Amino acid sequence: MDTPTDLPVAALVPEVLAQLDGAKLVLQAPPGAGKSTYLPLALLQQGHWQQQRILLLQPRRLAAITIAHYLAEQLNEPVGQSVGYHVRGEQRFQADTRLLVITEGIFVQYLQQDPELRDVAVVLFDEFHERNLFSDLGLAMLLEALPLRPDLGLLIMSATLPAQTIAAWLGDAKVLQSAGRQHPITLHHRPPKAGHDWLPHCAQVIGEALQTAERGVLVFLPGWREIHQLHQRLQLPAEVLPLHRQLPLAAQQAALRELPAGQKKVVLATNIAETSLTIPGIDVVVDSGRERRSIFYPRHGISRLQTQRISKASATQRAGRAGRLGPGQCYRLWSQSDEQSMRDYDDPALVTDDLSSAALEAKRWGSELQDLQFLSPPNAVHVQVANQQLKALGILDGQEQLTGLGERVASYGAEPRIARIAVAVEQESEKRRGEAALLLAQLEHPPRQPEQFPLSAEKLQGEARKRWKFWCQKFRVKSSVTDLSAAAAIGLALWGYGDRIARRRGEANNPGTSYRMAYGGGAKFHHADGRGGDEWLLVLTMNFSEAQSDAIIGCALPLTPADLQHPALTLAWQQELQLSGPKQRFEIVEVQRLGALLVAQRAARVQPGNAERVQLLVNYVQANNSEVINWQSVTELLARLRLAQKHLAAHEQQAWPDFSNATLLNELTVWAAPYWQAIKNLEELRRWSPAQALLARLNYQQQQLLDELCPQHWVAPSGHRHRIHYHADEAESATNAATSVRASVALKLQEVFGAPVSPTICRGEVTLTLELLSPAGRPLQRTSDLASFWQNAYQQVKKEMKGRYPKHPWPDDPQQALATRKTNRFL
Repeated sequence: MDTPTDLPVAALVPEVLAQLDGAKLVLQAPPGAGKSTYLPLALLQQGHWQQQRILLLQPRRLAAITIAHYLAEQLNEPVGQSVGYHVRGEQRFQADTRLLVITEGIFVQYLQQDPELRDVAVVLFDEFHERNLFSDLGLAMLLEALPLRPDLGLLIMSATLPAQTIAAWLGDAKVLQSAGRQHPITLHHRPPKAGHDWLPHCAQVIGEALQTAERGVLVFLPGWREIHQLHQRLQLPAEVLPLHRQLPLAAQQAALRELPAGQKKVVLATNIAETSLTIPGIDVVVDSGRERRSIFYPRHGISRLQTQRISKASATQRAGRAGRLGPGQCYRLWSQSDEQSMRDYDDPALVTDDLSSAALEAKRWGSELQDLQFLSPPNAVHVQVANQQLKALGILDGQEQLTGLGERVASYGAEPRIARIAVAVEQESEKRRGEAALLLAQLEHPPRQPEQFPLSAEKLQGEARKRWKFWCQKFRVKSSVTDLSAAAAIGLALWGYGDRIARRRGEANNPGTSYRMAYGGGAKFHHADGRGGDEWLLVLTMNFSEAQSDAIIGCALPLTPADLQHPALTLAWQQELQLSGPKQRFEIVEVQRLGALLVAQRAARVQPGNAERVQLLVNYVQANNSEVINWQSVTELLARLRLAQKHLAAHEQQAWPDFSNATLLNELTVWAAPYWQAIKNLEELRRWSPAQALLARLNYQQQQLLDELCPQHWVAPSGHRHRIHYHADEAESATNAATSVRASVALKLQEVFGAPVSPTICRGEVTLTLELLSPAGRPLQRTSDLASFWQNAYQQVKKEMKGRYPKHPWPDDPQQALATRKTNRFL
């Protein structure tokens, strides 16, 4: 840790103390300035907040615990007195603790329980540049709560994010900047040879780095797998210590201890060591340039840890770890030219992560996630998927408001699926609650060998064992329930994972090896996995391979038909249309479905009336994404309707129907179904043209307005009418809304003689593109600027065409010539 003397941030303490009451401050300080250690301690010792707390927020559990221990040592006190900490599943503080180091997720729970933070004087956001999900959410919630506490101080600290940008976003914040205590660092670029694995190369670079190190080497690696592989590979005259989240806390803290003089160490770490933590005895860094980040896949509703290149900001942070004690060196496993393609900053979690937990906390707070004040807006698709999942769990109602069940789920402050299972067992027997404690611990921290799921309590290790004890305490049960049967696990897990039911693909006599999930995605076992063969599965964890679109099944349990009668699942008979026979006639059947999965089917017991039958046809079309409709026949009509809508006056647009793809599909019952009364089979449906039905959405005045703005024909200067073609540019298919529409007319060049400029439509706002043809009807030129064509390109066209078509006029001054379709003889 940094020593609390002569740190650069010390010079700013008087200014911070003078301004922090009821103010927003942004402190930009490089690594080594003392913002995480000296500044909080100075505020504790010199501040006037005797009856209130200082909250120091950290993005990582290990950093929070380590910093709290360090600060307590500076006061010659055990942690838990003046300085304490509170992280998930662990806390050490008391009523009179004045400086509390907490993780950002815990801070969100503090705000939910007391929006005024009545016992808090100052909130410090440390390492805000990491942009974790709950750092952004906690700050957004705090900004909404500040009017309740005008005396509350807010200090946002960042090493790499531009402070002025944050201050401008906050609106009324003052910026403070501190120099860093950074010694010069020599950079060495050591990229692996093309086609060679980077991990063995990294081992060679570590050996080189250790030779130049006086005290120790810090190696940044993507994850625990690479750390484990290197740990086994390295044979070095130094102590090799791993550092990652999966290690027990004691093993993590061992990497942070100072070694006796004369001994060297090599710390193999993930980006857990990138910020906040200072590892003593490090003067050389080896940076793999890689990190493992969580990327959310909306279609599957799960996150994948993906290895990717770090940002320039992360590279700066990592290199800085070598210059905390004196001049250092950093070995980078990439070439200097590679840095041109590296992004400046990491994307915030609001853009890349699963937002279901954040959306639930926002609902509990009384707001919508997208309405909160964020430095970067949340991913709109991820918000939509999050709300869909919360509705499926019964946490939100049809209007996306928190239900009574949702209130109980939200009170746990846990991931929604986990909390939903917890709520389900609140009134169950102690044995059942004990089984739930075992299950939830393994869902939060799945075993590395998924085929062993579920584990007994004796086999739980590390964080999984801690979480088991936490849930036992939460459920008020003794640790006597140590085994969890597959049947018990299924009965519990279905409360939170009903959308993870999978059915084997293939026919009964030719079963496949892959599965279809209830949410519509595909999944399969790894080719080396010996499991498989069951018709029904409950898939609890999944992973991805970049080589295939299906997810790789992790922890899973086989299901029986009886399991599908679980109260969390809704199985009801409903009527559907299916295709039957060579003519693909629409046949009405009754089916049971779980999302995208067909569970059972039988012949319809009661035939529906005509209105119900047409509605079933609408459902069929919507389920097939409208692909069975002949949209190709109305491509130009849709482009014309959309172009007209774009150029309507404001008062005219209010009554104009929406012709977007989504609206047309959602409103099939209104505009298309009245024309489907006699449709009996798929071929008839495909032959049906939507043109008349689409135009019928407009009243008489609107149809007149359509003809005015986007006429179907244009009368050329020759006096002849020509059809105007409307083209949707950059459309992926005929059913997609176009980003822009182009209107064009194809006609012989001689028909526009005498026209000085290009014609327009849409009240002069859209210029027609003229596709000028030769007398034989072959393309000569395409232009939307006729005046320019006459002045520039025409003379060249005339030179090339006059000899080929001598019977047709080619005047020297086309703007003064007579427009015609006739030859010179008839003229």
